[in-house]
Amino acid sequence: MTVQAPPPTPMQLLHSISGIIDTIDERARQVNRKWGYNRLPHIVPIEWMEKFRQQKHKWELAVWESCPVPTQDCLARIRKQGDAMLRAFDKLEELAVVNGHLPTPPSWWEFELKDGTPVILVRDRAELHQVDPQGRAAQVWSLEEVADILAKFPTITAAKEAFPGAEVIQCRTNPVVIDKLDDSLADLPF
Repeated sequence: MTVQAPPPTPMQLLHSISGIIDTIDERARQVNRKWGYNRLPHIVPIEWMEKFRQQKHKWELAVWESCPVPTQDCLARIRKQGDAMLRAFDKLEELAVVNGHLPTPPSWWEFELKDGTPVILVRDRAELHQVDPQGRAAQVWSLEEVADILAKFPTITAAKEAFPGAEVIQCRTNPVVIDKLDDSLADLPF
């Protein structure tokens, strides 16, 4: 008599789904770093760009449907669509090379703002006008411009000096806290 293993718990399913999502996100980051943010789908034939977008929609739908309670069926859909996303990225890279496109030059670095705007970072101001964003609404910055901005925020540079390896993150103070701290001090007895 064979004893069957119990079905996975929702937490185990969620752990598996999270791993697949992390894998696809990492592959997307690799492609964006290599080819430029959101550039690859736009340098392949239109039919393949459309196929990629359709596959991406299927992937996003599979992920969305796994919430709030993951099931075995959700995991199977996410696996299927995740595998398809990996194949889609591979196909786009293959087509880009066949069509004579090259990855982003190594003297450029690309990243994305929180609103999705691509930013191309070059070494110096002379390279600013050598960048072709290839139809993307990308911002082009030089390291010199970044240095000029940092010079205007000495507190940030002082924090980096005081805490080597520290990461600058967004920080906001709650307006309620500001109101509490901004009292008139008129009630003090002295």
